[in-house]
Amino acid sequence: MAIKKGFTKLFFSFFSILFSTSIFLSEANAAEDVNRYIFVPNRASADIAVIDTVTDELIRRIEVGSVPHQVVVSDKLDKLAVTNSADNTLSIIDLNTFLVVSTVELGEEPEHIAINPSGDVIAVGNIGGGSISFVSLNKGSELKRVSGLYEPHNMTFNSDGSHLFVGNLGANIVSVINVNDARVEEEISIGEHKTIASTHLSESEYQGIINITSTPNGKLGFAAYGEGDVMAIIDMELQKVIRNVELGNLPWRAFASPDGAHMLVPNNGDRTISVFSTKTLEEIARLPGGEDMTGINIGWFDSLAYVISRGENKLIVLDLISMKKVNEIPLLSTPETGVITPDGKKLYVALSSSDEVAVVDVRQMKIVKRIGNVGEEPWGVHMLGAINYCH
Repeated sequence: MAIKKGFTKLFFSFFSILFSTSIFLSEANAAEDVNRYIFVPNRASADIAVIDTVTDELIRRIEVGSVPHQVVVSDKLDKLAVTNSADNTLSIIDLNTFLVVSTVELGEEPEHIAINPSGDVIAVGNIGGGSISFVSLNKGSELKRVSGLYEPHNMTFNSDGSHLFVGNLGANIVSVINVNDARVEEEISIGEHKTIASTHLSESEYQGIINITSTPNGKLGFAAYGEGDVMAIIDMELQKVIRNVELGNLPWRAFASPDGAHMLVPNNGDRTISVFSTKTLEEIARLPGGEDMTGINIGWFDSLAYVISRGENKLIVLDLISMKKVNEIPLLSTPETGVITPDGKKLYVALSSSDEVAVVDVRQMKIVKRIGNVGEEPWGVHMLGAINYCH
């Protein structure tokens, strides 16, 4: 009996060590597996959901600040950063442990983030404060702050990281920031400025420049001006507009195909999608869209575009070969933004009203899973190597 008890005690001790070791190894390898995860900011529960795209299972939730808005990943530093718009802070998370290692005080209402080509510095738009904060992920601190912007929204670094192109939601201006000097070097006007008191928007809903979407080589940037129903094509080296093109009513922003061949712009005013060729810089098709389109993701060998319609709780599928609408997928919940995996096979969409993430088979054009209890009010989805995050 004594031998049996001793063996049992030894067995459980061995199992305990093995179990603890497996957790340690899992956490130690977390950063190595970062390419398989999607990260979902939950605005109401103040946390980030981590989902394994291999199993499509929720593996953990990370507590952050109040009302997390957007996340960005640096695989070079094994860090995840998230803006907390109600706290005016940024949380930096170590991807080896999934623990918050730094909380950085920022300006008023930090929302959107861009990461530089080196993966060590991020730019954060403080939309309420009209400023941009540059934050070191290594040091976990704000390096500099640039003021004089107009509700800075999405932004894009140029190819060498020396300049930051900022879309101003409150103006028809793209601000170009010299990163080293921490100053606005240029203001590029898009179209003709219109007064805030427009026929279709209230003062609080004025829509200027949402984003500057660059081509993969970083040479050209596409900036849609919502109030002006126009999109500027910008030479990012010369920092000037080379062409203005007319769009539909109230364009949102340009979304790039992974191969860089197309730019797609949802026109929320007339519920259409403008498709542009980045080679000819001409609109080659205008396709049917939906109400309140928040994003477009492109997959399956760049042949299928998934348009998210928050106003109609559905996905609209466009065939970019035939340039036709080919399907609609009801979501039965309010979609926010989504992301397609870098291999183009699966689309993940945050569903804010049901606290779920929908998983869509891109080629088969159908929902294959709904991941529940991801957090309260999931606001978006981010994945390393994927493109076109917006909100």
